[in-house]
Amino acid sequence: MGRRAACTLLLMAAMASSLMACAPSQVAEHDAGAATGERGFGDIVADQRLRGRIQGYVLNDDELLDEANVTITVFNRIVLLTGEVPDREAGMRLAGFARGQDDVRFVYNELVVAELSSVMSRSRDRMINTAARTRLMTMADLPEDFDRERIRLVTERQRLYLLGRVTREEAEGITDALRRVRGVREVVRMFEYLD
Repeated sequence: MGRRAACTLLLMAAMASSLMACAPSQVAEHDAGAATGERGFGDIVADQRLRGRIQGYVLNDDELLDEANVTITVFNRIVLLTGEVPDREAGMRLAGFARGQDDVRFVYNELVVAELSSVMSRSRDRMINTAARTRLMTMADLPEDFDRERIRLVTERQRLYLLGRVTREEAEGITDALRRVRGVREVVRMFEYLD
């Protein structure tokens, strides 16, 4: 089986399993959390569908499939593109496709023109992300009822990207704590503010 076929099967399996795990009884939560930053069932499904469409574009673009390492993150219909592409045009093409989706609210194009990152570099990023997630989960100075699932952490090339809906005070506390995680070179805030 070729790389393209394997990637297509993997994408289809991931999308099918995520849709099968959906519980219809949660649909009413969709709009209820807008003011508090909570994510409802509808938000999660919309993000999964959007990510699937963008991933499908990558799988059908020979240059991106064979010569790029792209991570697609969708959170609250905001798209973050990170990783390496072979040239500027490839990155702009992918970002343009993402921006063209009807339900996208914003696209952050953080793709860099560079050689593909090594397995060691990607492993380091995963370790940093795990450490940052652990730090976020154990932060004592956030309100007791703060839903940490409102925050998405993405690490690429030792840059820690923060997405989600928070107050400005929460953003400052989270940023201060996570910039001290070992290995983090820079914290990039992409928060939506509730105040």
